[in-house]
Amino acid sequence: MNIYLPFKVHHNQCMKKARAAEVRLHRLTKTCRVLPESVRAVQVACIQAVALYGSELWWDPKEVGRRDNLQLLLNRQARSILGALPTTPKNALLSESGLTPAPVILDSRQQRLAAMLANACSSKPKKLQEDPSSGTAIC
Repeated sequence: MNIYLPFKVHHNQCMKKARAAEVRLHRLTKTCRVLPESVRAVQVACIQAVALYGSELWWDPKEVGRRDNLQLLLNRQARSILGALPTTPKNALLSESGLTPAPVILDSRQQRLAAMLANACSSKPKKLQEDPSSGTAIC
């Protein structure tokens, strides 16, 4: 993650990369006739990993735009997994394809990061150490 980029720009870059990967995977699965279970596994491993990179930091439950952007990506993935039409109801798409809705994914990733940070800080000695470069206390 580039520390000089704002979160919005980082999110847009990740979504652009995920969309490009999605298009390449869609072409590949159409020419090779891959099973839907395999398509789902590859999409979760490749496309969602790219789209969700750094989401622990930029996800804010009050922000609807980024969540909707990610949900659109998940809906496209579900359609390509099932071979469904664009008029198929979204709830049926996600349940049949086995994909998790965007808010659930984002919240769980943020909770996992919080638990990891809490565990990392609690395993340190009670005395806080100081960062020599800045002089601030770190856990």
